[in-house]
Amino acid sequence: MYNVISANRGPNRDPKNWRVFEREAVEKHFGKVIDCNGEDGKSVLDTYNEYKDSVSCIRWYPDPELMNAQEYSGMLEQGEKIGDIPYLVNSPKGFKSVQCKDEAFRKWKHAGVECPNFFSFSNIEEFRKELDAASFTYPFLIRANDSVAGNHTFMVNEESQLDRAITLALGNLNRFNGIDSKAICVEFIDTIDRERNLNFSFRIHATSQRVVSGYGRVVSADDWLAITAGKFNIKNIDNWIYYNKLCENICKQYEKEICKSIEALDLNMQGVDVVINQKTGKPCFLEVQPTYASGYPIEGYCGYFKPFYNPSNPELVDFLVKEKTLLEKEIPMYYNNWLDKENHFDLMYGSLKEFLNVRT
Repeated sequence: MYNVISANRGPNRDPKNWRVFEREAVEKHFGKVIDCNGEDGKSVLDTYNEYKDSVSCIRWYPDPELMNAQEYSGMLEQGEKIGDIPYLVNSPKGFKSVQCKDEAFRKWKHAGVECPNFFSFSNIEEFRKELDAASFTYPFLIRANDSVAGNHTFMVNEESQLDRAITLALGNLNRFNGIDSKAICVEFIDTIDRERNLNFSFRIHATSQRVVSGYGRVVSADDWLAITAGKFNIKNIDNWIYYNKLCENICKQYEKEICKSIEALDLNMQGVDVVINQKTGKPCFLEVQPTYASGYPIEGYCGYFKPFYNPSNPELVDFLVKEKTLLEKEIPMYYNNWLDKENHFDLMYGSLKEFLNVRT
């Protein structure tokens, strides 16, 4: 008897299929889990047909970065044959918004969720035509719509940088035959805090019903990419504290908007990248990540270590341990709902259990 099918990225042995304390949380709230390959076009449906008398939901968890068009088609086809069943992370149709940033922007615009303006293009002539009609101009980003961590993304500040950026972006489109690879031009959102001379962003963890945790990231003002991990500098610790306190306020003040950003994409549980537009003072949504980094049960896998798994930067870890008594009062969501990964996933899946009609 199994209650949950976990449709994983590739073979079941991939350690990235389950983050630390995640499986325990799923089984606590939804019942016994069976793992299967979520990308081969058949295993999810086969598993469902074998255990459909007891299965009540599916945890769709494919690779957000490397799933290709053929694998995605198989995901959709299986979902259609299985029919209406609750999902714990992605719905099959919603997963396209995870990989293709333009799809997320399009749905967000339709739902009234604040996000950058953008357009897609296939050559330099089409680009110039679209830019003439666009509501934004330099600076902007030229990127592949399915790139991650700033890869295949180019900042264009002036005309002289344009041809190279477009050539490189178009040349990267077929690197793994993504779901719907395109080159896109994206409005650059001003996020520079000039008073503190830094750039910043937030990663917020939420379901479509509840914000659970989040954290702020700060980098130097001349680094336009503040959405990637691994850039912590202990010299920025005062600013780090300031922006993590602000993150907790954002999580509370804009909870409805954050949850709406997930629900609008037909998703259920995501890490959401958010910045504050310095021109408007309001949150601007950039992308969602169902497989947001939080560490894995194998200690040290992909560079994650106890006691927190993520973050693992030694200087930040030492600081968080030494200053816990004081900081836990100032950023309680960060300490209790994020650093404590067991509690984090208990809250995330507990939120889904509360709002999904799932038998156990």
